Amino acid sequence: MPQVIVKGISREKTAALAPRIAETVASIIAVPEEWIVVEHNEVAFFRGGKADARSAMVVIQWKQRPKELQEKVAKALADLLLAEGSRPVEIIYQNLDMDDFYEYKGE
Repeated sequence: MPQVIVKGISREKTAALAPRIAETVASIIAVPEEWIVVEHNEVAFFRGGKADARSAMVVIQWKQRPKELQEKVAKALADLLLAEGSRPVEIIYQNLDMDDFYEYKGE
């Protein structure tokens, strides 16, 4: 945790960007990279009733962090996706109540 859900770009591009996404988020919020989960979510976006293959959306699920950190992460991820040709790039935060988060690692 945090989980970074990438929508609107190909699975291959998400896989290629995943290490940079994890490194970027981890360095800004000062957590180990292995805590960052990057998920690819296959979707199609339509704007004005027409397919929009260039749109990208990133949903970040995490415990709430200061607004300044949110803005830094959003800007860094937007810059990364804009450099890859996505337009527009939308970043959405879902701040989780950590009392409702459970993780089981088994033995």
